[in-house]
Amino acid sequence: MNYAGAIFDQDGLLFDTEITYQRAWIEAGRRQGVTIEPELPRRFCGLGRDLIAGLAREAHPELDIPLYCTTAIEIAWENQLASVPEKKKGLLEMLTFCRENGIRTAVASSSTLKVVRHNLEAAGVIGYFDAITTGDEVVRSKPAPDIFELAARKIGLDPRACVVFEDAFSGIRGAHAAGCGAVLVPDQSQPTEEILAICTVYPDLGAARDVFRR
Repeated sequence: MNYAGAIFDQDGLLFDTEITYQRAWIEAGRRQGVTIEPELPRRFCGLGRDLIAGLAREAHPELDIPLYCTTAIEIAWENQLASVPEKKKGLLEMLTFCRENGIRTAVASSSTLKVVRHNLEAAGVIGYFDAITTGDEVVRSKPAPDIFELAARKIGLDPRACVVFEDAFSGIRGAHAAGCGAVLVPDQSQPTEEILAICTVYPDLGAARDVFRR
C-alpha cells in the first residue's frame, strides 16, 4: 500500500530510551524498600500507567502503587531532560526518506510533550516531524487506538492512509485497532505469533523504508 503518513512511537523506536524507564522502575521500588527484578519493567514496555499499575500491584502488593508509578516516571523524565538521547539505527535514513517523498510524519508517544520536544530537539530531528501527539492528549492509552487516530488527524489523514512504527506490542495492537498499517522494529522483545499476524517486522528503521515500496 502507498501510505501517505508515517506515525512514530518515541521510546525504544526513535531513541534508545527504554532502558531509562527500566532503571527508573527498579529505583522507584528501591525507594520503597522493594527489590524489583528486571523482568517486571520489561513487561511494562509500551504500556500506559493503568496497565503498568495493575502488573506492579500483582507482582508486589506491598508497594504504594500510585507513588511507585509517579516516582518512576518522574525519575525517567528527569534523566531524559538532562541528556541527549541516542538515535536508533536508521532513524535519519527513514526521516530523510519521508521528507523526500512527501510522506507526512507524526510522533505518537505516551510521554509528555515537554519530554518529547526535548528529545527531538536535542537529537536534532524535530524539523522532520509535522505533528506531535502525546499521552496527555488522549483518555485511553495504548493499546487503545486513540493516540494514533489523533496523530492521523493532526497530519490531515485517515488512519488507514498511515503506517505506525512501534517497538512495543501494545503500540502494534493500538495501530491495528486504529486501522493503520503496523510495523514492528523490535527493541526489548521479539514478536509473538499474535503480533506477527498483525504487523510487518523489520530489524531497524532504515530497513523499514521498504514498507513504502511494497
